[in-house]
Amino acid sequence: MSKRDYYEVLGLSREATDAEIKRAYRKLARQYHPDVNKDAEAEVVFKELSEAYEILSNSQQRAAYDHYGHAGVGGGAQGGGQGFGDFSGGGFGGLGDIFEAFFGGQQRQGGGDPFASQRGRSRVERGSDLRMDLQVDFRDAIFGIDREVEIQHEESCEVCDGEGKEPDTELTSCPTCRGAGQVQQHQRTAFGTFTHVVTCPKCRGQGRFAEHPCKSCKGVGHKSKKKKLKVPIPPGVDTGVRLCLNGEGDAGPNGGPAGDLYLVLHIKPDPEGVFERREHNIHTELSLGYAQAALGDKIEVPTLEGPTRFEIPAGTQPGAVFKLKGKGVPLLNSSATRGDLYFKVNVAVPTEVNSEQRELLQSLYDLETGAETKAESSTKSGGFSFSEDGGLGDNKPKEKKKGGFFDVLKETWKSHHSKGD
Repeated sequence: MSKRDYYEVLGLSREATDAEIKRAYRKLARQYHPDVNKDAEAEVVFKELSEAYEILSNSQQRAAYDHYGHAGVGGGAQGGGQGFGDFSGGGFGGLGDIFEAFFGGQQRQGGGDPFASQRGRSRVERGSDLRMDLQVDFRDAIFGIDREVEIQHEESCEVCDGEGKEPDTELTSCPTCRGAGQVQQHQRTAFGTFTHVVTCPKCRGQGRFAEHPCKSCKGVGHKSKKKKLKVPIPPGVDTGVRLCLNGEGDAGPNGGPAGDLYLVLHIKPDPEGVFERREHNIHTELSLGYAQAALGDKIEVPTLEGPTRFEIPAGTQPGAVFKLKGKGVPLLNSSATRGDLYFKVNVAVPTEVNSEQRELLQSLYDLETGAETKAESSTKSGGFSFSEDGGLGDNKPKEKKKGGFFDVLKETWKSHHSKGD
């Protein structure tokens, strides 16, 4: 497969300056570096970028490439004597030289540890992750919503591109650590002299420092800024769910990629107190009159979308629970599937009744107990029973009715309405 034009790889024209070539490579290399970009194609693109930068950043090889193309540089990275895949050192092949191209580091001069210069070079570091706790309303968590949040994080300085130096200046090798980023400290004790390695205080472990610090960020490379973000809250989230916003954390040192922002959700209870959420199901309660519970009725049940009609069967007992399928909370990442709504029936007994209600209840009581007259029944103590065989439980004999409670209730209602006619 033929190689792409090196200028095309970096997105530059052939008249690009050395500074433009370096700037373009840094930007693209940070985007496609395998430590940052986990895409399968990222490593291939990164190698292509590095090969193009190796040739175009060298004035002699660039001139040969401009005249003869890929043939003039031996097919690419090999023109410098080392292929990209050779990490043994020398040329542009070593890993240290990859980071050299990233941040323009300089070789430590002199003998000593052959890896000291590579340790001292700036490397791509990811910024810190941030956490933010977010309160979400009851219904917003169920149906989803777009929320706007304001965060404060460290952003890479736009003037120096996170390097901490003034534009058109270079970073200088640290004289304190000689570019290693670390210095040795010796401590004498009764047991002898101990040597330990610490981060260089002058360059803060980078091996280089800016003689002309960026005035905008004062050489730090990043600045604290407030930012507003639009966050989509998906349907079905619950307390404890974490939403990750990639790249919205703190900026990485030396222009490295930013960390992530994690939003930890906390769901508020229903402000009206009607619904209670239990995972993907919704629970509620409603009250019925004893006549409704006994005879059955078509009632309106509150749901998340509004009231819906439901037929209560005759003889519904207090505490009975009914289910409305698919009226609960959508499953996270699968909003087409929903939980159920359960409602518990409470039978309400009135504390006060008017004269008409009292007459009806007395008639019901008389029919259920088998009393002959209202006058006789009114002298008896206690209330009426809903047992199937009637009676108050005293020692006086009672005439048993053939019908049960529901028959008695229906007969009472019929009698009352016939009198009205």
